[in-house]
Amino acid sequence: MIKLGHILYSNCFPPHAGIVLHKVGFPFKLVEGVPTQLNRMLSEGTIDVSPSSSIEYAVNKGRYILFPDLSITSNNKVVSILLESKSPIEELANKVVALTTASATSVVLLRILLEIHYGVNPKYILYEQGAEDPSQQSDAMLTIGDLAIQRAATSKYPHHYDLGELWHKFTGLPFVFALWQINYQKKIHNDLSRLYDIIMESRSYGLNHLQELAETCSERFNIPSTVLLKYWNLFSYRFGEEEKKGLLMYYSYAAELGAIEPEKELRFWTRD
Repeated sequence: MIKLGHILYSNCFPPHAGIVLHKVGFPFKLVEGVPTQLNRMLSEGTIDVSPSSSIEYAVNKGRYILFPDLSITSNNKVVSILLESKSPIEELANKVVALTTASATSVVLLRILLEIHYGVNPKYILYEQGAEDPSQQSDAMLTIGDLAIQRAATSKYPHHYDLGELWHKFTGLPFVFALWQINYQKKIHNDLSRLYDIIMESRSYGLNHLQELAETCSERFNIPSTVLLKYWNLFSYRFGEEEKKGLLMYYSYAAELGAIEPEKELRFWTRD
């Protein structure tokens, strides 16, 4: 039986809403986790398909194929990828920046913005968000997901930076946070067409019921319904030409940092 990963953060909910809420038939198994957990399970083969960090695809070059027309992409602001800082971002050279272990994609994005765009080279430390508070040991900290949305409203840091917005100002392109990646094996070949159709049906359900979902799922994510609806409307859950350009630009800069090998081609699943 195919195992499909599901990111626990609210940004993944609209395309999987039909599945999670049993609005579409789903004869497979859904496995929940944060992005880094799902990346590991996908790599290990304990799940077969997942919306996984876009950096995961490039780090494991040639290992995965992609479901077409599916992504989690911010067109500009993203709200849930937050850098809080005690000083302006352009003054973070040699300062300590705490990086969450929950998302490899966002960590590389921040490094691109700091080291390439702003030309500063901080010292990095890692922390487990939700379990550790690095504020005493760092000058700035990166938080992602629903916790970032919640922190933004209560943060005591004087400087806040939305990484999706900074990326768009830097490149003029959207930023692709996640792609539906397949750790392909012959034994799942016959089920992939069915799974793809189910995900597309689930996405259609979710995007057509955003207002209702925001009202009914506010408590699930501990985010006010008005904030949740506005947040979901910041995203594209498709993968067209602009999303592709943004992703390949990200890979180009990530390669410049030495985080990945150059990646110029994307491999997509087909029904044949």
